[in-house]
Amino acid sequence: MAQRPLAFFVLALGAAGSAHATVAVLQPAREAAAAQPAREAAAAQPLELTLLYTDDDTKPLNVDVPKQLTVNLTNGDLPPAPLTLARDPKAPDHLRLTPGQYRRVRYTAAWPDTARGTIKIDPVGFDASPMLVTLNRGDKQEQVVAAEHREAQAATPSQLASATAAANTAAVPTTTQDTMLSGRFSSFEPSYFADGKNGDQLAKFQFSFKYRLHLPDDPRSRGFLDNLYFGYTQTAIWNLSADSVPFRDISFQPQLFYYVEDTGWKSALFTRMGVAAGIGHESNGKGGDTSRAINIVYVRPTWDFGDLNGNHLTLSPKIYYYLSKSGNEDIADYRGYVDFLVKYGSPDSWQLATTIRKGTKHWYGSVESQLTYPLAKLVGSAWGGYLFASYFNGYGEDILDYNQRRHWIARIGYSITR
Repeated sequence: MAQRPLAFFVLALGAAGSAHATVAVLQPAREAAAAQPAREAAAAQPLELTLLYTDDDTKPLNVDVPKQLTVNLTNGDLPPAPLTLARDPKAPDHLRLTPGQYRRVRYTAAWPDTARGTIKIDPVGFDASPMLVTLNRGDKQEQVVAAEHREAQAATPSQLASATAAANTAAVPTTTQDTMLSGRFSSFEPSYFADGKNGDQLAKFQFSFKYRLHLPDDPRSRGFLDNLYFGYTQTAIWNLSADSVPFRDISFQPQLFYYVEDTGWKSALFTRMGVAAGIGHESNGKGGDTSRAINIVYVRPTWDFGDLNGNHLTLSPKIYYYLSKSGNEDIADYRGYVDFLVKYGSPDSWQLATTIRKGTKHWYGSVESQLTYPLAKLVGSAWGGYLFASYFNGYGEDILDYNQRRHWIARIGYSITR
């Protein structure tokens, strides 16, 4: 398995006051192919990690090389499991390094049969950040192996260009979604807490996740069951200025849907197209006159324009049909049948996301904008999440008040995901 661009995780070796070396773990390839039990072992790529030993002093140095390397693998929602990698049998037990010299030592192990999807690798005994590798057990694994082999063996620029194009085609499409528990859980709608005041002091918070019900053998699969998700979003409006600071309304939104971030459809007009389609429920869990509930079916295409790693534009209309309504039979007059999301920004910088709704009557509707910026760029790299600012104007910020206009309100707070 070819090593990709270097990612150095450095640990000093040697006695204090003497010559010293550094050892670094090289980032493995982002994708590996593993054979199914019924397939030939030759079609599989082992997990391969490479240690880079370097003499950074002015004196020669003798280094002991361990025979084994242990890592913890986190796969899906299973707990971490240890895996021992064996040293290349051609590698010596000791290295003699001259000043400025470096040597690589390779360690390998077969992937466990239970490993699937995106695997998190934590080296044990090294001050190293976790590494992510996507494991492909699908039918296209031979294409991946062959493409990477041709890329490594290319002898001319034209051969290299052709092999690189083939490798990129065979590789798993780049994904921008957050990965939690190595691919099973991931972020869905934004999760945040923010507070603002225009009349009443109405804080708003939301948390949201999606759960992939089945991890496919082939990460490229666009099959229905392989891309079926359960999603849940909960949104609350909290009146901090009222006596006993009650929640004005809470919205519960479970849904079941099919989702592919990259359909593979290519066009000169856009960089990537994704799609989601499913069935959803939204209600406030109340009874009597304050009860509100809807059930919908929807489809949501998403188009990205520009460099996905830099500033780019996203257009994502959610088009839905009401299967049932309870306590809000005229909700389409105020909410309509489309939530039109427009986003612009960069994954590692600011992003502005605006959702527009237009009701079927008069000028009913709403606009909500959310501006986020990574906290790591403001207060240090140890911080996660985003500085969050939002603006809402129009009807139905919560489902209870779907037919009541709320004059604008701005909020500021913290966002975990966006």
